[in-house]
Amino acid sequence: MKDWCYGFTAKLAGYCLSRLPRSLALYIGGRIGVLAYWLVPEQRRLACEHIRLSLELTDRRNVKAIAKECFKNLGKTLVEFMRFPRLSSNQIEKYVRFEGIQHVHDALSKGNGAIILTGHFGNWELLAASISNTIAPLFPIVRELRSPRLNVIVSGYREKAGYSTIDRDTGIRQALRCLKKNELLGIVADVDTTVNGVFVNFFGRPAYTPYSPVAFALKTGAAILPSFIIRQPDGTHQAIIEQPLVLKRCDDKEKELVKNTQIFTEIIESYIRKYPEQWIWMHKRWKTRP
Repeated sequence: MKDWCYGFTAKLAGYCLSRLPRSLALYIGGRIGVLAYWLVPEQRRLACEHIRLSLELTDRRNVKAIAKECFKNLGKTLVEFMRFPRLSSNQIEKYVRFEGIQHVHDALSKGNGAIILTGHFGNWELLAASISNTIAPLFPIVRELRSPRLNVIVSGYREKAGYSTIDRDTGIRQALRCLKKNELLGIVADVDTTVNGVFVNFFGRPAYTPYSPVAFALKTGAAILPSFIIRQPDGTHQAIIEQPLVLKRCDDKEKELVKNTQIFTEIIESYIRKYPEQWIWMHKRWKTRP
């Protein structure tokens, strides 16, 4: 019954939000984020603590302001995702501007596929939809939701927005086939989760980080393209696709994974430092200890 209620609520909310003017829907999303900021004290505390320590801020008002904006961004991201069933290619072209598309074409011209590497930054789901609609089909690796009904709904929204996903726990072979077919594989690699990883420096502290982007690239020859979508003050988005990473080779496989994971982690950190309100500071990023 609980699973059914989750699904019904999500479908009803998505139906209503998708029929509102976009500006009003985004305003509601921002308000939802502010409400969540006040209703989830543990996540609010974590966000403020992480912001204070990572950005070395002493002004509590500044810390709280960034945290609140972080929650607002998540609220807007949620609303934008729930509008995916009515999202058209024309709307994507109108609201998402791209930089660095040529980097994708250059990588695919080599025939080994490419890895779109990003973080839980901006509206990462919209990044997947916009790349699939504007450049080439993208197949992100995701973790299935605990609620089966919600998982079906979310998968359906993604497919309607133009992209299909690969299950994190069962889709390793599928991910490798994707690259062998010279396609785009999407990986979000900025959270502490139950996958194979290594400890690298992230905001001055050791953080357990997935090394799958590096492992896939070394195995297949695919290029790693750091990519980010940045929410703009006017409600539009700027998507940036960086040049491919230059991977460092060494005889020790473990060191190879650590060195290259550190490289892409520093790029993710640089974007978070520039736009701190667009990352998920409430995530327990440093929960796993060396």
